[in-house]
Amino acid sequence: MLAIIARCAKEAARTHVLEQAVRGVATKAAAKPASADIKLPTAPLQLSGTSANIATLTWQVAAKENVIDKVQDELQQVATIISDTPELRRLATDPFVPALVRKKLISNLFKDSGAHKITVNLLDALADENALAAVPSVSSAYDELVLAHKKEVYCTIVTAHPLDRMERDEVRKAAEKFVEPGFKLVAKEKVDKKLVGGFILEFEDRLVDLSTAKKVSEFNQQVQKLENDLK
Repeated sequence: MLAIIARCAKEAARTHVLEQAVRGVATKAAAKPASADIKLPTAPLQLSGTSANIATLTWQVAAKENVIDKVQDELQQVATIISDTPELRRLATDPFVPALVRKKLISNLFKDSGAHKITVNLLDALADENALAAVPSVSSAYDELVLAHKKEVYCTIVTAHPLDRMERDEVRKAAEKFVEPGFKLVAKEKVDKKLVGGFILEFEDRLVDLSTAKKVSEFNQQVQKLENDLK
């Protein structure tokens, strides 16, 4: 997989500086000191794991080319397609499918799409290594880097009914209490009538349940426990 990291950045790079960066990252991954003249942007987060390493280097090259958002959107689209299409997922991940077939698959997927070469070359390298199954995890790690770079925190606000303006302001204020200083809350809304009342805040790393349904459930559990204790 180390070859993928080096190759995806090397093929995406258009300058001598980026080619130097590829060699440096490959060297660093091999636990040797990297060259001091590497000039890729510093990633906003330090992530661990092979997929995270690939995502990090992809982000750095995309940042250098000023196409962070475009590459993110393209990776998300491919990750969704692979996750939601069983036949495509099989072709993308089956070790018995020849590499040329997988590479042709990527070529057809991006034909006339206007996709950036960074994305295309990354996926081509993953296809060559029979590692397209890693696309969703690479995309997820890339998303983390983008959020950290933009200092944004995504949250889905789930309520029992659509919010009016005053309710929305109140719920957003409650949600912002769970966001670190210096970060911006990016919220979307979803309705789930089963909540009865109150709301749920769905962050990427945690869930805050302040719904009436949960309060009723907790009350019922306490009553049940009390009844059991009295038996």
